[in-house]
Amino acid sequence: MLTNNDLILLLTELQDDGDAEALPLIREAVGKQTVSLKALKHVNERRQLDVVSFYEHLRKNHNEKRSPLYKNIVSETDDANEILTTLHAFLLQAFLFGRKVSEETRIQFFKHVRAEEVSDVLKRYYDGFDVTSAMRMLRLIRADLMAFEYVNGRRELGE
Repeated sequence: MLTNNDLILLLTELQDDGDAEALPLIREAVGKQTVSLKALKHVNERRQLDVVSFYEHLRKNHNEKRSPLYKNIVSETDDANEILTTLHAFLLQAFLFGRKVSEETRIQFFKHVRAEEVSDVLKRYYDGFDVTSAMRMLRLIRADLMAFEYVNGRRELGE
């Protein structure tokens, strides 16, 4: 997920490019701990974010190719094998999508999709078979997906 600092930098770039609506959003974001979905939506409407495109790509793969990854992310399960398979598939898809992202934004993209965090959770699983962290990570990815679908206009708040 994007951090508040990332959001402020993106809004500042928009402001520098003449976006008059960016300044009030910057002021609102400064000093906050959480990312404003309203501000994130504003940024994405003016400049498509790679992470939003990635989650849209997962959704399209599900709808057009019947890929189970999107469904596995949004559905609740306690099955450890399903959770681990989903995290592995997610990490692979993030890597494959990351190859299409410009080199200037690739590191940020991997950060925004939590690639390092997912990798760490999978490593912890193989070190001590900790499935609890994997369950938590899948919930975080689900929350990110829902937030980015709101940003992309696919969901309403509270769905």
